[in-house]
Amino acid sequence: MNAGASAAERAAAHGAGQRPGLWVRLLIAFGVREEPAPPEDAMPWLVGAEGEIATQELVDVLIAEGWTVFHDLGLPRSKSNVDHLLVPPSGEGLILLDSKRWWFTWITDAVRGRLYCGEEDRHYDAEKAVFLARFVRDVVGLVDLPVLPALVIHGSQVAGGHLQVAVDGWPRPLHVFGPETLLAHLRERAGTPDPRRAADLAARVTQTLHPYVEGDS
Repeated sequence: MNAGASAAERAAAHGAGQRPGLWVRLLIAFGVREEPAPPEDAMPWLVGAEGEIATQELVDVLIAEGWTVFHDLGLPRSKSNVDHLLVPPSGEGLILLDSKRWWFTWITDAVRGRLYCGEEDRHYDAEKAVFLARFVRDVVGLVDLPVLPALVIHGSQVAGGHLQVAVDGWPRPLHVFGPETLLAHLRERAGTPDPRRAADLAARVTQTLHPYVEGDS
């Protein structure tokens, strides 16, 4: 499944993309009426889909470099989804990316160890990424291999292009990337290629996690 598909489906459920009636479509075609804006409650899902698609366009180039890349995976017994899950060429663990699109006029930064976008505390998004990483680790059955969560922020500029914040109960810093720094950091984690190990890990992901379907639980 492509990135953003589940977010787009949720936007559609809130009325985004519904076609207006015939007469309204004719008025739009002749310039008498403007295309109606999506319903307000659909906008967060549309914005989320846009961020996920932007990240997909970035990380899919890694496939040619030996990475396995998954998008929009559902979690068993949960309504949550994983935006992007990457297996590096080394097969030494998984990298979980959670995409966000925040206000382009605000700066994303760490303030007293917490994640902020402008004046808004967004640390709950860091905590959610860690929750998803724990869930994936348990479902896939990783014991000796890590699942490394990270946020990818579009729109809002990430201070310095890359931040690290702490999440209670998680042993490693959570990385927060701007799109301009993401690929360089991922490539640093490619490791020594081990095609068999990477393929085995990708197969475990395929067997335990599936494309997100709205309404599954």
